[in-house]
Amino acid sequence: MLISSRPRIFGSKALCHKQRGVTLIELMIGLTVGALVMAGAITLFAKISFSGLEDTRAMRLNQQLRETMDYMRRDLQRAGYISTGATVVDSAVELAEMGDFGVITIGANCVAYSYDLLEDTAQDDSDLLGFRLNNGVLQSATNEADCDGGGNWEGISDANVTITSLTFTLDPSSIIYEANGDGVDLDGDGFADCQSGEICLARRRINIVLVGELSSDDTVTVSLRDDVKIKNDHYYTMP
Repeated sequence: MLISSRPRIFGSKALCHKQRGVTLIELMIGLTVGALVMAGAITLFAKISFSGLEDTRAMRLNQQLRETMDYMRRDLQRAGYISTGATVVDSAVELAEMGDFGVITIGANCVAYSYDLLEDTAQDDSDLLGFRLNNGVLQSATNEADCDGGGNWEGISDANVTITSLTFTLDPSSIIYEANGDGVDLDGDGFADCQSGEICLARRRINIVLVGELSSDDTVTVSLRDDVKIKNDHYYTMP
């Protein structure tokens, strides 16, 4: 019996079929799909990063404007302050002094007011204060404030911020009523109405609107509004 020494090969065709490689077309399609997925991921990441940067810049702008608004509100609340501490109608002298310190003038993008900064009971040039918008910069008057252009003004807003709008408005809810007179309530609101020649008391509220943008990017803007209650009531004689 003859035995063949030639080795047998089983399933060689099937084995070769299983080990077949990727064609050039398949490789190109895979690379294209991968590139599209990568491009989409990069675009999404860039949008998220840019959006986060814009939010951060807007938050910083909001913080800077809010600090400025708080500064104006705190100083305006002192309008009418006088070191004698007169809070009632004691004498014509006190009323006249408080009347001088209590005057608030509102102009275009400007407010001028006064309080006893030196606490000497006399209204000096350094007691005449104010805020105004000038060429994109919020300014504060150090003395002799005048909304018609007088006074010494210096910038107080951040150099990276451009102020685009600043308005001051006397709130309609501000009330004026009689402090010393005939005590007649003409409109029935519970307060004696202030008539000519009578000593009057004004409780005032001022609305402030402040709008600013980043100097480097005018698309990043913030608008703030605040209502300031003048703490020192204003006594005066009705003309």
